[in-house]
Amino acid sequence: MERGRPVACIPVYGAYELFVQCFRSVMAHTERTTPVLVADDASPDPRIEEFLNELQATGTLEHEVYYLRQERNLGFVGNMNSAFEAVAPADPVVLNSDCMVDRNWLEGLRDAAYAESRVATASALTNHGTILSVPVRNKPHPTLPQDWTLEHAASAISDGSLRLRPRIPTALGHCFYVRRSALELVGLFDEAFSPGYGEEVDFSQRCLLRGLCHVVADDVFVFHQGHGSFSVEGRAIQDEHEELIRARYPYYRDAVKAVEDGSGGPLPRALASARQALRGLSVTIDARVLGPQLMGTQVVVLELLHALQRIEGIKLRALVPRDLGEYARALFDEMPDVSLITPAQAEAGVAWTDVVHRPFQVSYDEDIQILRRLGERIVISHLDLIAYENPGYFPSFETWQTYRRVTRQALTYADRVIFISSAAAQDAIGHDLIEPHRLDIVYPGTDHRLAALRPEPTAPRGLEDETEPFLLCIGTNYKHKNRLFALRVLEQLQRHHGWNGRLVLAGPHVPFGSSAGEEAEFLALRPAVAEATIDLPVVSEPEKGWLLAHSCAVLYPTIYEGFGLVPFEAAQAGVPCAFALHTSLEEVLPPETARLVPWDASASADRVIDLIKDGGADLVSAIQSAGARFSWDRSAAETVEVYRRAVKDPVREATAIVTEAVRLEQVVASVGGEGMSLVGPDAVLPTEMRRPLLAIATRPWLRGPIFGALRFPYRLAHRLRTHGREEGDLDARPAASSSREDDYEADDLGDALRDTAVRLESLAEALTPTSKRR
Repeated sequence: MERGRPVACIPVYGAYELFVQCFRSVMAHTERTTPVLVADDASPDPRIEEFLNELQATGTLEHEVYYLRQERNLGFVGNMNSAFEAVAPADPVVLNSDCMVDRNWLEGLRDAAYAESRVATASALTNHGTILSVPVRNKPHPTLPQDWTLEHAASAISDGSLRLRPRIPTALGHCFYVRRSALELVGLFDEAFSPGYGEEVDFSQRCLLRGLCHVVADDVFVFHQGHGSFSVEGRAIQDEHEELIRARYPYYRDAVKAVEDGSGGPLPRALASARQALRGLSVTIDARVLGPQLMGTQVVVLELLHALQRIEGIKLRALVPRDLGEYARALFDEMPDVSLITPAQAEAGVAWTDVVHRPFQVSYDEDIQILRRLGERIVISHLDLIAYENPGYFPSFETWQTYRRVTRQALTYADRVIFISSAAAQDAIGHDLIEPHRLDIVYPGTDHRLAALRPEPTAPRGLEDETEPFLLCIGTNYKHKNRLFALRVLEQLQRHHGWNGRLVLAGPHVPFGSSAGEEAEFLALRPAVAEATIDLPVVSEPEKGWLLAHSCAVLYPTIYEGFGLVPFEAAQAGVPCAFALHTSLEEVLPPETARLVPWDASASADRVIDLIKDGGADLVSAIQSAGARFSWDRSAAETVEVYRRAVKDPVREATAIVTEAVRLEQVVASVGGEGMSLVGPDAVLPTEMRRPLLAIATRPWLRGPIFGALRFPYRLAHRLRTHGREEGDLDARPAASSSREDDYEADDLGDALRDTAVRLESLAEALTPTSKRR
C-alpha cells in the first residue's frame, strides 16, 4: 500500500443483504485503481465470504479486493484497528456496510481530507447521520425524499455544493476518511471502547487536542440505511462509554449541542445547500399587508407571489393577516401550492423555511422579530428613503428617530436587501445603511397579469356623469408628491391656453407632512382653479381604473420615487403621463418621455396641452416599450436568485444575535416563569442539570408534561426560600440559624430535584444523541 493512497474499508458483521448492496455500489462508483478491504468481524453468516469468492472465481472483480476475517468477533474497535494496520501506510476510508455510495464519493472525501494540512478526518453527508443529516437538519431519516434516487440525490448535492469543508467536533461513523498521519500522531481506536460505541469520538478528540481538525465533505452524499453493521452488547455498554467520553472530554456534549443549534458558520450553509438540492428552496412571504383594502402595495405583493409560484423548485408559504381580504383569498384559492399561516401560528412556532421575504418596508420592531421566527435567512425589500430623510412626516422628532432606528436595524439584520431601483439603493448606501455587497436591485413588474386584481372600473361618487375632460394626479398628499405643482400647471392651462377641463387629485390624505395646507391656500386665492379641482381622498382600485381610462392625461409631478409605477399604469390604460426626469424615473424611462419641466409650471403646461390635443399616442407607445423589460416573471426569477445568494452568504454576526434572541424568547414563552426559574441564570437547579431541561424546552411535545410535573417542586422550593427569609426577618437571625427541620425539607427537595434532573438528562440524551449510534 502507498502512503496517501485511499483504501475503502468496509467493516461487516452479518447483514448479508445490506453488505451486498454496499459492496456493489462501491464497485460501481470507485476508481478501479482503488483497493477495497472487506473487514469481516467473524460474521456467523458464511455467505459474505462465499459471495466474494464467487466474484473472484468468475473474474468479475476489476478492483483489488482484500478479505480480512477475524478469527473471533472483536467488535468494531478491534476489527477496525486490524483494518487500519492492514492497509498501512495508506489512508483508510471507513464505510459502514449498511451504506451505499454514488459517483465521486471517494474523490470528494479525499479532496476534503487534503483541503489543508491539519485535517485528520473528512465525513460525508447522509440521510441518517446526526449532525450531518439531510434534508432535515439534526433529524436522521432512514429513507430519501420521495421520487429521489441515490444517484439523483448525490448528483444534486454535489452540483449545488459550496464546498465549504465545515469543521465539526468529531468524525461521523457511517462514512469517513482518515489520514494516515492522524493515526500515526494519536494512535488507533482506544480498546477501552470495545466492542464499540464512542470510539470515533475519542479518536476525534485526541486529534483535536493535538491541533488537528475534522471536516465535512459537503459535496459527498452517502445513503445510510441505519440498520447497524455490528452488535453492541446492550445499553449498559453504551452508557459506560458515554460516561467515559464525559469524563475524558467534559466539553464534548456541549460542543455537539452548539453545532446542532448553531445558526452561523459554514455547516448550516452547507446543510442548507444540500437540503435545497433535495427539496428545493422554501420561502415564506410576509403578506400581512393583504387586508380588506386593495391598493398598490397589495397588488405588488400578490403579483410577486403569483410569479414566484410559477417557478419550479420553489416551495412557497405566505404569512397572511387575520382579516385577509376577499380579493386575496380568492387568488390564493387559485394557488393551492402556496400554504398560508397566520400571525398567531407564527407566534406559536412554525417550521423555518430557507428564506423569509418581506416585500415591503419594515416599520416596527415586532416585524423584525416575527421574520426571524419564520426563516433561516431574511430578505427585505426597501422601497425608498423619503420617510427616513424627512422628520416632517412624523408626529414628533422622537417618533421619527424611532422609525430611523427600526430602519437601520432591519437593514442591518437582513441577510440581503432588495431595492427597486439603483437610485433607492444609492440613497441607502449614502446613509451608510447597508454595504453594497449585501444589496440587490430588482425592478418590480409592470405587466400586471392577475385579472382578479383588475376589477370592473367603477366611477367614483360624483363623477358618474362627468363629461368634462380632466387631468388625473395620483398619489397621497405628501409634500414630495408635489400636488401643489399640479395645481399650478392647471392654473397655467387656464390662463395661457384657455383650457376648461378639470384636475382630479386622487389619493389618501396623510396626517403629517401633508401639502393640504398649501393646497388650500393656493385654491383659496384662485377660485377658477378651485372650481375645476376635485379631491378624492379615498380611491379604490376599480375607481382608479375608471379614472385612468377616462382621463385625458396623467400628471405625475412627484419629486422622489423608489420606482414609479404610475407612468406604466397610465400607458397600460392608453393614457399619456407627464412627469419630470429624476431619481428612479431617470433610470427606468428614456429621457425623451419626460414632459414636465422641473419645476416651471408655465413651460410644463405648454407641453401638457400638446398631450391633451394630440392624445399623446407616441408617448404612450414609448412608455409601453420601456415597460416591456419590467415583467413579473423576470422580477420573480431575479428575486429567487437573491434568495439563493442569501442562503449561500455567510451568516453575519448581527443576524446571529437576533436569531439567538428570538430562540431565547421562544424558550421563555414556552416554559414560562416557573420553567425559567429552573433553567435560567438564577435557577434552582445546578448548572449541569439545566441542559437537559433546555433540550426538552425546545421540544413542544415534551415541554408541557415535563414542566407541568416540575411546577410542584418549584413552588415548594419557592415557599421554603420565602419561609426562610421571613423567619430571618422576624427573628433577626441569619439564614444559617434556621431550623434543622427546614434544612431537612430543603435537602429532601434538593435530592428530589436532582433525581428528577438525572432522569430528564437521560431522556434528553436519548432525544439528542451526542455521538453516532449504530
